[in-house]
Amino acid sequence: MPMTYAQLVAAVTDYTQNTFETTTINTMIKQAEQRIYNTVQIANLRKNVTGVLSTGNKYLACPEDFLSTYSLAVYPYNATTATGTSSQKTIVVASTTGIAVGQQVTGSNIGTNAIVRSISGTTVTLTVANSGTVNGAVVFQGDYLYLLNKDVNFIREAYPLSAEVSEPKHYAIFGPQSANVNELSFILGPTPNANYYAELHYFYIPESIVTANTSWLGDNFDSALLYGTLSEAGTYMKSAPEDGMYKLYQERYVQAIALLKNLGDGKQRADAYRDGQIRVAVS
Repeated sequence: MPMTYAQLVAAVTDYTQNTFETTTINTMIKQAEQRIYNTVQIANLRKNVTGVLSTGNKYLACPEDFLSTYSLAVYPYNATTATGTSSQKTIVVASTTGIAVGQQVTGSNIGTNAIVRSISGTTVTLTVANSGTVNGAVVFQGDYLYLLNKDVNFIREAYPLSAEVSEPKHYAIFGPQSANVNELSFILGPTPNANYYAELHYFYIPESIVTANTSWLGDNFDSALLYGTLSEAGTYMKSAPEDGMYKLYQERYVQAIALLKNLGDGKQRADAYRDGQIRVAVS
């Protein structure tokens, strides 16, 4: 049953038979949320964002709501201008620098799913005909390159010279690139040798139920949020570990997290045909 912020506060008040100040219970709820997000990887709380890497720049900023990486891929691109005749499979480009056979081509009146078939001088032959007259910007896109996650020390040691550029292969979480100490970034190795689009698939920290009134946890796994908050409340009230109710809240929280992990780390990450059914111990 979905649980809103007001319902969560009312439940905590009822369970503990204690009325907390708003700032206090808000802190408890946020601590419980953070504890859950740092414990379980939830597929519903993933995002895709794209960015641009320029030649010679090995740093990529993290999104503000970044929690952890799922995957990071880059693919080279080259933007230029081109002209072409409708229904023809050729275009004439201003520059062929970085253009290669097999790259995907996009642009106004470029045919859908057009691929470079051959290059002769500044004339590029495509696999599909132009849908109209081409006269403007076009983009040539290379294949996806999924980067391997490494420790930052590996990146520093393996690629010590930023001036040595090549196709990126690895990435690591790096510290702030500005005075903002909360700002994270990625460092890539080797330093990019061309312009690349970057696609980051990541787990994010959603807006708290405290400010949004509703949340994915409240709508789908209110038990984890409720017992997580009750656990924080027990700590706030200095309940002894052997206290019956505090111990019960902790046990219920662990049970709720186990079910959530079964969903996030099991059912949403496995293919029953390939991996078999998920097995859960029966107590």
